[in-house]
Amino acid sequence: MSYQEALEDNISIGKDKYGFEVYYPECHICGAPVTTWTYKKGMKITCPKCRSFFSAVRKAGNNFLATEKKGRKLEEAIKRISKVAPIEKYQRAYDVIKRNIDRPGWFQSTEEIMTALELVRKGLKIRHQVKIFNYSIDFVIPEYKVALEIDGRPFHGKDHADKQRKRDEVIIWKLGEDWEIIHIDTDNINANVTKLVPAIKAVLKSRKKTSL
Repeated sequence: MSYQEALEDNISIGKDKYGFEVYYPECHICGAPVTTWTYKKGMKITCPKCRSFFSAVRKAGNNFLATEKKGRKLEEAIKRISKVAPIEKYQRAYDVIKRNIDRPGWFQSTEEIMTALELVRKGLKIRHQVKIFNYSIDFVIPEYKVALEIDGRPFHGKDHADKQRKRDEVIIWKLGEDWEIIHIDTDNINANVTKLVPAIKAVLKSRKKTSL
């Protein structure tokens, strides 16, 4: 069937080194011949060079759109913070976050950006989206030995609690027993972002007393 259809479309036909028929339709973009072992009448085929080129173009476009979207989230984060604190105090933090806004996987939510702005404003060195085996930690704060997780809508139920406990145990095993994981929900970030660092310190102090 491929042979007859190729003839009807004036497609060049040859044989490979094993004697099997091969077809040489032209790339529908650049016109370069493309080797294929099957052919269907009227089919459009793209050569590897054109496919690679347009893949790169699509990737660049997707990256641009992702960066643009995260840029809007950054502006929204600044807008929310401005309602509870003098925004001029965040200029240096804003510049730092903006320089890193296009990093793949970073700053997926407005609340993550608000958290980063507050931590940087407080002069803390942070690492974002840190991979631990199959898990990803929102923020690692080495100075406090804290893995900080910004949680969205809470999930209830034993299964979710078990999964989270197992996840936290694996992360602590990797980071070290002297590290702590702190979970803060997005509602608290939106309402009390300026109290984030004091809250972290209070949790650490409370847990230290409990462990004595």
